[in-house]
Amino acid sequence: MLKISVKTDEAGNQVLPLLEVEGRLAGPWVEELERCWESEQKRAASGAMIVRLSNVTFIDETGTDLLRKIFRAGARLEGSGCLVRAIIARITGAAFSARDCESESRKTVAVQSRVETQGGKK
Repeated sequence: MLKISVKTDEAGNQVLPLLEVEGRLAGPWVEELERCWESEQKRAASGAMIVRLSNVTFIDETGTDLLRKIFRAGARLEGSGCLVRAIIARITGAAFSARDCESESRKTVAVQSRVETQGGKK
């Protein structure tokens, strides 16, 4: 089961759409997240948004592929828990080692995509 809550978040001096994801990001739930993301992306003025993976217990390969697509489109990925942080690190290229999970304290990681356009940075 997957729960997706659509909210807003104040990031600096702008309000961004926020998709808060809880549960298992696998199977048919990946398609549901993709539909929600595409819908919110169309509504967002700048196309920027936050996808927060809170209380996510499992992410399959298709879910990881979707998160990669969302990140490359310019979304910020946030998550807590060792599994989620490791997947975000793999998607974003951030440093992460098994030692990061030794004293698991529900640390949160947030990484912003650096999307470039033909005329320079977005």
